[in-house]
Amino acid sequence: MRDRFVVLIVVCALALAAPAAQPAGAQQAPPAPTPAPGMPPAPGTPSAPALGPIPAIPPVPTLAPRPLTLADAVTTALQNSFQTRQAALAVAIARAQLREAEAQKAVTLGGSASFTDNSQCCGGSPVSGTISIPSSGISNAPFTATGIGGSAATNTVFALTLKYPLYTGGALEAQIAIARANEVIAEAQFAAAAEQVVFSVRQAYYSVTASEANVGSAQRSVDAARENVRVAAARVQVGTSPQFDLLQAQVQLAQSAQALTQARTALSQSQQNLAATLVLPLPTTVVPAGFSGLPEVPQDVDALIGQALQRRPEIAAARAGEVGAQAAIDLAASGLAPNITVQAGPQIQTSDPTTRDAVNLTGTITLTLAILDGGLTQAKVEEARSRLQSAKVTEEQTRQQVELDVRNAYLSLGNAADVLRSALAGQTAAREALRIANVRFQAGVGTQLEVVTAVQNLSTADTNVTQAAFQYYVALAQLDRAIGVQVKI
Repeated sequence: MRDRFVVLIVVCALALAAPAAQPAGAQQAPPAPTPAPGMPPAPGTPSAPALGPIPAIPPVPTLAPRPLTLADAVTTALQNSFQTRQAALAVAIARAQLREAEAQKAVTLGGSASFTDNSQCCGGSPVSGTISIPSSGISNAPFTATGIGGSAATNTVFALTLKYPLYTGGALEAQIAIARANEVIAEAQFAAAAEQVVFSVRQAYYSVTASEANVGSAQRSVDAARENVRVAAARVQVGTSPQFDLLQAQVQLAQSAQALTQARTALSQSQQNLAATLVLPLPTTVVPAGFSGLPEVPQDVDALIGQALQRRPEIAAARAGEVGAQAAIDLAASGLAPNITVQAGPQIQTSDPTTRDAVNLTGTITLTLAILDGGLTQAKVEEARSRLQSAKVTEEQTRQQVELDVRNAYLSLGNAADVLRSALAGQTAAREALRIANVRFQAGVGTQLEVVTAVQNLSTADTNVTQAAFQYYVALAQLDRAIGVQVKI
């Protein structure tokens, strides 16, 4: 009874989909009248929206394809990335600051020259004469003035000075240690930026590879759907299949073509994203190299955690922060320490630079001592000690976060591997189901609907495998990033 009900539903569906055969002598229903232009449609006539022609959109211009391996892509990105370039400049600045701090402990040599003109303002020879002021009635009055003029003397000094900070209470040594710690921090920040660039490149590279695989899967679906349309049309023509099978095959072909268009668009977008990550012109089309197989995953997660604690730049930066904080304590404590500076060198003092006078050797030892500073040094020391404790807490937190990153990445990779195995098993089953459906259809015991369903299932299985493989490679890249990528400056 249930089989008859299903057959009845199928017959009704075929009767609704295909035009019903009219008996001999029966009159066909007249077609619905078409309203005249400008007249409203007749009551009860369904109205469809009038769509104009679809405007033509020019294709996006692209450059010639550029094949790149993953290693070449990573190298290109590290050279062109704005992040790594800024981080490299920060390293150069930190190294220059370290050289500045070290230069303060070196012996310095300076030269000086001075010229002094001394004029005597009084004691000169007398000056006499007459003066006339008509408005005052003074005419040819005699006068005498003394002290005008006098003698002049010059003094010229040439000197060379050697200067060396003999003792600074540890201030210069602390400044050098702080500058060296800042250099290590800058290098760690560069390594972190490089790790982010490497991960972004790998993710974009795998995305292009997955998009290409999706395009191939969609193209195979289109080819299979086109073949189904050809077979269905031939069977309808000879009368062995109903018109409904052909309509179903045409619908499947249209859906497959739409999926292919979407896959190609996604491929173009992923290629542009990869070009942007590599800092190449956006129209560049990158052709990734194929992968030979899935890499093996280490089984000991504790060993990976140990590697991460040794290689992660965040750990190095945290340790350098502790060293800098300890040096800051010494720098703050040097506020009340004595400073001793030695200064010596030759000196020539002459009134006539054209003559050769004797060279005098001078030497000076300067002692500077702060006796009372109102508690400023003690406050700076307490602040520096608190910063050191904060740096130690930061290192402990960083070590815990690194271990957590490795464990989460390892679990994500294991999950991605399981999903990929299931997807591969589903793909094998879907491919076998399609083969069986084609055999049944060719033998006349299957239907076109079975073949169409098998094609859809295989396309879905291919997409699942592609997505699972993409997630596996991304999870592997995340694990490598959690362990720490070694990048030379």
